[in-house]
Amino acid sequence: AEGPEAVLRRMASKYGSAEEPAPSPEVAPAAEEPEDANALGAMAMEAMLSGDMARYEELNKRLELRQAQLAAGQSSASGVQDGRGSSSREMLDADGRRTEVLEEVDAAGRSKVLLSSVQAASVATKGKHRGSAKVAAAAKGGRVAGFYGDDDVSLDELVRRERIEGVQDYSANLAEYISKKKGFKPLHEDEDEAYALGWYEDSSKKLDAKARDVKEQRQAVQDKQRVKHNLEKCTRCMESKRFARQAVISVSPRAFLCMDGLGQSILPGQLVICPQDHVPATTDVDDSTWTEMRNYQKCIVRYFEAQDPPQAVIFAESSIHRVSRDQLLLGGGPHAAVVAYPVPHETLSDARFFFKKAFDEAECEWSAQHKKVIETSAKGGVRGAIPKNFPYVHIDFSLGGGFAHVVEDSTEFAKDFVQHTIAGMCELTTIDRAYPTKDKHREAVEEMVRKFSDGFDWTQALKS
Repeated sequence: AEGPEAVLRRMASKYGSAEEPAPSPEVAPAAEEPEDANALGAMAMEAMLSGDMARYEELNKRLELRQAQLAAGQSSASGVQDGRGSSSREMLDADGRRTEVLEEVDAAGRSKVLLSSVQAASVATKGKHRGSAKVAAAAKGGRVAGFYGDDDVSLDELVRRERIEGVQDYSANLAEYISKKKGFKPLHEDEDEAYALGWYEDSSKKLDAKARDVKEQRQAVQDKQRVKHNLEKCTRCMESKRFARQAVISVSPRAFLCMDGLGQSILPGQLVICPQDHVPATTDVDDSTWTEMRNYQKCIVRYFEAQDPPQAVIFAESSIHRVSRDQLLLGGGPHAAVVAYPVPHETLSDARFFFKKAFDEAECEWSAQHKKVIETSAKGGVRGAIPKNFPYVHIDFSLGGGFAHVVEDSTEFAKDFVQHTIAGMCELTTIDRAYPTKDKHREAVEEMVRKFSDGFDWTQALKS
């Protein structure tokens, strides 16, 4: 094995030498060096490994400056972001008219160019055999090589097509075909099922290339309009016109903290933590977003413990109504939010009994398929107890563990379940509000911004 000195000599010979030192920042022309953040990072790493710490510091400063420029450009870029984080571009033509450029991905996030390379009609699109399987035609003077027209497609090609296009829901396709076919008649037992393949295929598989392109173009425009419409209706998307920007307390790269709305605040200092992406629940966010939301929770607990008198915090998340995957990709459904309710310390000890009893009585005992009260740990939270795509309500008691409840029937479950429970626990009515007027709410926001930024906001460390 090589010793430390031998390793350092080998690395120095690879990335630089003493006879030919790397050019200093003053000598090296900046125009010849790339301004790409990845390239700058690689060059800074090479400088560090070669022992040129002066060049490493200079490249590191340029890298930080470049990252700050990119972040500023992304935050000020126009366009509405969809549920996948991609943005639509807007341009102006020669006449000054606005032209919206459609993305090169479909509603499922698949590349349209890659998708069109494998799309083909699996049934006849013209003639008397329209909708039936493509039968192989015999060559002149020869025999039919196979029954189907695509018998020569290899297994690798079929696997490639399925990975790009996805797997069809043949049962749903058959149900759609039957519902649209007025005079539908099932096959006789003596008839060949091969001629009924069109029943099980998606409608896009029954179109020729030209008709399919027209349909996909029209669908892309409709999807874009739906994404824009859905996100503009959301009150918790920062790009939405309905978002209350004046109530924002702090913003991190993937999440933000704001004061709860005037009509929803039942306790003074009631806050909301949300991811910036439009996702329905915290069980669906990535680990980086979850870490930032968790940091906000820790800061909120510290902030209210430092008040006079000290207060505890009950974190509540209600993810009751879920939408389909297609609707979610188009920006539909609710936006995930964790509401922080500050309560007196003596109330926190009774809160566990209140919510445990409330969860036990929330839904019918005989229709329950899941355990009514699921305990969550202080470390894992709801992500360690509830799988994805389950509707649930989660309560966390000052990051010391809590309870989760899987919602059996979202149509019957009260959407204000948590708010009503906390109101009863604090001896309030369901119509009581913390701030009587908009001016009082605005003053509370300004005071919270001033106090929270004084040693409690973890994002201050990112700016220093």
